[in-house]
Amino acid sequence: MKIVFWGASRGCGTTGNMTALASYFALSLNHRSICMQPKVGVGDLENYFCPWEKRSILREESMYYALEGMDYLIWQEQHHRLDTASLKESMVPLLDQRLFYLPGGSREKPGLYPTQTAELQRRILKHLEEYAEFIFIDIGSERDDFAFSMLQRADVVVVNFSGEQKELEHFFGSQFPCRGTVVYLLSNYSSDQVYNCENLQRIYRMDRQSICCIPANPQFAQACARGRVEQYMKLCCRNRGSGRRNEPFIAGLRQVANLILEANVYE
Repeated sequence: MKIVFWGASRGCGTTGNMTALASYFALSLNHRSICMQPKVGVGDLENYFCPWEKRSILREESMYYALEGMDYLIWQEQHHRLDTASLKESMVPLLDQRLFYLPGGSREKPGLYPTQTAELQRRILKHLEEYAEFIFIDIGSERDDFAFSMLQRADVVVVNFSGEQKELEHFFGSQFPCRGTVVYLLSNYSSDQVYNCENLQRIYRMDRQSICCIPANPQFAQACARGRVEQYMKLCCRNRGSGRRNEPFIAGLRQVANLILEANVYE
């Protein structure tokens, strides 16, 4: 099942929301999942799972010695060598082998051959669907042909909002190219903000069951910045000293997960 995360604007927490939800599926629901960012631009997913003190060393090794992640899979698919072994060795295991992430790689630049890269990545995604129950795909706030094709092919699309007026008016005033189930997600949510779930339902006549929120969580934001998401999500989902301060955060993730699982396309 492909779950595509798309942001209605830049900086609305799309990558963080996807990472948190994929971790929740793996730890609390025990689903084998993969999270990834296709090569449509520079992403920060890898940094969420890599402590900052190790990043420069790993990046140097990647640049000078070997293809990795999506770069490697693209090369394999180009030469008709992509198989299960290639997929396994390209993915990084996390959360007790329940969650995997696919590094984007830093050797091949998608701008050099965007059309070819897009088609190769679509074929690679078909292979990945045979490896895991859920594939979480972060395409940022891109509006190019590849992003629209991902939205069209997704089983569920999670549209992320920051809750700003211009962002909401622009999104609901334009056509959204999606065929699957759509879940709307307010990021970094505060109960004091004007555009809360209730007001959005009333103003834009939204289905009550299609919108939810993830509350602001400074601890999770810090974990993302320091590359400690794996440790933090284990703490939250296993209740090891996390305390009540994380209960709203987990409740928000649970609500989003339930909407996805209740989608008609899920079997």
